[in-house]
This record gives sequence, structure tokens and C-alpha cells, in this order.
Amino acid sequence: MQRARILRLIGLAGTAVLALAVPLAAATAGPADTLLPPAAPDASRAPGAPAAAGDPLADLARPLLAGGGRTTHCGPELTARPGITAQTCVLTEAGRTWARTFFRNATGEPLRAALTLLRPDGRSVQADCVVPADGAPGECGTPDGPTVRGTRLPYGAVAEFSDPAGERLLLRSGGNWLPDGGSSGR
Repeated sequence: MQRARILRLIGLAGTAVLALAVPLAAATAGPADTLLPPAAPDASRAPGAPAAAGDPLADLARPLLAGGGRTTHCGPELTARPGITAQTCVLTEAGRTWARTFFRNATGEPLRAALTLLRPDGRSVQADCVVPADGAPGECGTPDGPTVRGTRLPYGAVAEFSDPAGERLLLRSGGNWLPDGGSSGR
């Protein structure tokens, strides 16, 4: 009787984990991201040439990718109906990891964003950001910390954009990265 209870509990816990993992995997899968340029140089474009016309946030992110040894793992670019576009990434460099979200707010009113880096050791780091209403590309990042290695659990980054009062969620953007070389983002 006790063994049956334990098996049911394990099955229920597994179902709960899958219920949480599937939406995260679906959110990070998708078309190639367009807010950030490719991590490797694009052979079809001359060095220093401007980004494609449909890629307004690429110039903002270019300095982010210019450093040697820095890697980015991004979820897809997402756009919400009210006029907010965002892409969220996990970044690593020199044994440090942090999260950054790139955004454009064309809603006509300033918004709030909460960016959270979820670490594989169960800890998290959060940054609260003001998202101006000017429609210009912007970014928000968490503080960096030592990269946790030797785990098969991923880092995750989630940015939640809400109305100025923080009462209504407008867009949730995410990305993740596995420290030992795997990635389900970019």
C-alpha cells in the first residue's frame, strides 16, 4: 500500500515537472531570432555594413557580441499586440553569467519590466526595469555572477513586461542555456 502511494506521488511530481517544462521549451523554440545578430560573422555582409532594414535592434546588440569569448543564448523575438517587442538572453563570459532583455515599446505609455535570471543551483537574480514609451530600442540586464558548472540543469531568463502599475502582464519573454555546452535557446 505504501509503495503504491510513493509511485503515485512520483508520477504526480513527474507530471508537474513536465507541465512546467513544456511551456518553457515551447517559448524558447521558434523561428530564428531577429533582435540580435548572429553570434558568428555573417559572410554575406561586409564588415561594418549596417544591419538589415527589418532588424532595428541589431545595432543595439552588436557591442554585446563584439567581445571575444562572450556567448549569448536567446529565446525567440516576441511581439505582443499592444506594441511591445522583446527578446531575452542568457549571456556568459569569463566564467560569469547574467541575463539581458532587449525591447522596443511602441505602446505610447511607459511600462515596467521584471527580468529574472534563474540559476541551476536554485537561486535567482532579478532586475526591475523602466521601459520608456519612445519606441526606441532598449535593454535591461541583471547583475552577473559566477557560472554554475557541472550540472545538467539549465540557466533560465524570463522578462515580464507589465502596465505602469504592474497589474496587467503584457508580454513574457524567455531564454535558457545549459552551462556544459547545451542550449535550447540560440
